[in-house]
Amino acid sequence: MPNPKHPKLLGAQLTEMAARDRPSTVVGIPAVLTVVWMHWGHMANSLVLGWMGFMFAIMSVRLLLGRHWQSVQDDPAQWRKALHWRMLSSAVYGLGWGGSMLVLNTGALDVLTTFKVGTLTAALGIMLNSMSVVFTVYLAFLVPCWVSLIIYIFFASGFLSTQDAMICGVAVTIFGVVLIGSSSSIARLTRMFFLSKFALDDALAETRESHEREIALSQQLADQARRDALTGAHNRRHLGEQLDLQLATFLRTLQPFSVVLIDIDHFKHINDNHGHDVGDLVLKGLTHTMAQALREMDVFGRWGGEEFMCILPHTDSDDAIRCAERLRQSLSSVNFSESSLDLRVTASFGVATSQNGDSVQDIVKRCDQALYRAKSEGRDRVVAHHWSSDAT
Repeated sequence: MPNPKHPKLLGAQLTEMAARDRPSTVVGIPAVLTVVWMHWGHMANSLVLGWMGFMFAIMSVRLLLGRHWQSVQDDPAQWRKALHWRMLSSAVYGLGWGGSMLVLNTGALDVLTTFKVGTLTAALGIMLNSMSVVFTVYLAFLVPCWVSLIIYIFFASGFLSTQDAMICGVAVTIFGVVLIGSSSSIARLTRMFFLSKFALDDALAETRESHEREIALSQQLADQARRDALTGAHNRRHLGEQLDLQLATFLRTLQPFSVVLIDIDHFKHINDNHGHDVGDLVLKGLTHTMAQALREMDVFGRWGGEEFMCILPHTDSDDAIRCAERLRQSLSSVNFSESSLDLRVTASFGVATSQNGDSVQDIVKRCDQALYRAKSEGRDRVVAHHWSSDAT
């Protein structure tokens, strides 16, 4: 069920009221001018001009309040103050319309009196639509009108008997009660509309956030499915997908790419002599070292066991050899265990570059052959397929 004290409710009500208030106020201008025209010359013109000036002044204030609201509508701390100004301007506006019966009183039941009553009734109906968005604002407008009419009927009309005044007073009061009931219904319906809208907006926002969380979780799970649990590097599945992608790009554009296969030298000896904890530390350290030395576009991952792979997009054989040699030198300068200061880790590197007619298996096979040569020739070196480069 919508919260009747939703924090955005008052702001939405005042915004709606400001949107309705301008046309209803503008409509009042010809009504005021018509009253002035009807009374001009039938009583002191100073009274007519004074009443017109008062009405135009309060209309101007109402229009300015509507414009001012645009500058504070995003500040909830200003909403209550804006409501109070609305109520005050509405009360003065109601006093102006109701006071027309007293200020422009002809003291007789004539066409001017009848016209003022009709105009006042129309004003009460027009304001019912714009002000009833907030019930208290319309009530602030209605009460001065009703009080002015009661004073006019019982004390200032000049032509009503006591009995007629009682009848008119009851009629005016009944009419006021009807207007209050209508205003209350309009305010309630408007409030229900906004609360339902807020509830829908909140539900949509919650659904959107839930969807975004699900997408993020899905992406996280997808990323985890392509990551090695120990080192955090990409796993063989992801490397295979990237090899397929790079080969497809090569066959389409003939832009070469290279693959570097890395095998840690004497890794079994490290595990046997230093323990598997140190072995895990070496795997993690190598991953960190390689990631720091590679380009952002390069793909690095754990191929299996102590073997790792680098996929180098847009890289020919010469550049791949230089990259592998840089990786080899970076690795040889790292100390992997604080508890084994003499531990020096090296690796052998096999390099292969894409060729016309290649499949993924062909490239990996050539890379593996180059790695085998690197290890058989003494380890801690870079060897490319059909190209041999000893570490210096």
